[in-house]
Formats: sequence, structure tokens, C-alpha cells
Amino acid sequence: MTTAPTPSARRRVLGALVSTVLLVGCGSGTGPGAGPGADRPGDPTSLATGRAASTPATDPTPASPVAPSPTTPGTDEPGTAPAEPRPGRERWVRGIDASHHQGAIDWERVAGDDVGFAYLKASEGSTFTDPRFVDNVAGASRAGLRVGGYHYFSLCSPGAPQGEHLVETLGAAGRTTLPPAVDLELQGQCATPPARADLLAEVRAFLDVVEAATGRRVVVYAFPDLEEEYRLADELGRRQWVRRLGDLPPARDWWIWQRADDATVAGVDGPTDLNLMRP
Repeated sequence: MTTAPTPSARRRVLGALVSTVLLVGCGSGTGPGAGPGADRPGDPTSLATGRAASTPATDPTPASPVAPSPTTPGTDEPGTAPAEPRPGRERWVRGIDASHHQGAIDWERVAGDDVGFAYLKASEGSTFTDPRFVDNVAGASRAGLRVGGYHYFSLCSPGAPQGEHLVETLGAAGRTTLPPAVDLELQGQCATPPARADLLAEVRAFLDVVEAATGRRVVVYAFPDLEEEYRLADELGRRQWVRRLGDLPPARDWWIWQRADDATVAGVDGPTDLNLMRP
């Protein structure tokens, strides 16, 4: 047998129905203005659309440079951005630079230590040839590394003969896969460095000789103290190999970043320079 509901019971039932309608209409997250839970990054599907959810791309560097970090003059460039790229962005290639000072190098072990390229000292001034350059080029090439030769520029010697010497040294080693580079430093140079206009003219003469012979634009490495003194990098208009030790890349535009001079790399006895190259 059933009994007719009392007025108070009818009011309780009506209240329950209204609460249910409000919960269904506002709590699903599917209507206009749905809250943060509707499309969380990483969810396999979007609750609002049923499509695969997208995760916003992350930028490895801030839109505007952060304040430069303190530096020691002649040692490092100021830096601006996180050291390592984030997933989905450019992949920087690890590399080393080396000369006869490192002795014999096991290039297969170097390649196995996530190293993809090597810049090797080829020559210095107008007469010096690195005694290990030919062997280093051969070993690094066999191990699958991209290889380039660099020249240590003598500030108080004419540039054209130095360029001719580098071209001859590169030719003796066979094919290299990276463009040649020039190393400009104040250390170990003449007692009275040249005036800016004179040095700029001689470096340009060097570049003209090398680029005419190889058909490739030379990469410029200007040590921070020299760049601070002469301001040549932008004037020369070449891709730059910039030294900035630590976790922040240089503020100056760069193709190769020398980020350490005391790295441990398999196959190399003692500390070595570690670089990152943009693709």
C-alpha cells in the first residue's frame, strides 16, 4: 500500500532534484568556461573535445636575455640562457678541440662518449705545423666524427703567408668536413700587439687566402680578452666560436660555444676543451 507524501516530504524531494540538475550542468567541465581541469598538458585526450591534448612547446631560452653573469676579464663571455636544450628544440652537438698537447688520442673512445665533432690544431704562424694534426684527422674521421682544422694566428706576422701555411697543412691531411677556423688570442704573442686597424687588415688577408683556396668561410674564435681589446668578431662577419666557461651560453652570437676547458672525455688523457655546436 502507498501513502500520499506530506508537504515537507515533497519539499525535500524537489530540493534533491534541483541539486542534481545543478551538479550535472556545472560540474562536467564540458560547457563554456570550463576550468583548468579540462585540458591538462600530458592528458592523452581532451575532456572538452575528445581530441588528443596538446602540450605547449617550451622554449630553451628566455625571450629576453637575463642579466649577464659576473665574468673575469679575458676569461669568459657573459651568458644569457640555460645550458642544455629542452626536448623538441635544437639539438646541440658535443665536440672537443685538441692539439699535440693532448698526446695520442683514442678516437673510437672519444666518439663513444657522445662526441660528434673535433677541431684540431693544424698550424701556427707561418711555419709551425702541429705534429699530430694528420694522425688526429685520420683517427677522428675513421671514428665517424666531423673534423676541422684550426690555425693559431700570430698577431705580429703578415696574414697572407699564415693563410698559405694553413692551406698547405690542411691539404696534407686530406679532406676535412668542417670549415677551417682561426684562433685569435693575446696570449703568447709579441710584446707590443698591433693597432686595431693593422690587425684587422692582416686577419682579413688571412681569410681571403684561406677562403679562396678552400671555398669555405672561416670560423672565427676570438678569445675574450682579445675581443674585449679589439672588437673584431662583428667586424669580420664570420660565424663565431665563442668561449664562455660555465652553464650559460655567451651573450654574443655563436655557432660553437666553448663551455669548458677542464672536461673529462673518454680516450683523452687529462682535461680537454668541451664545445657545443648548433646544428
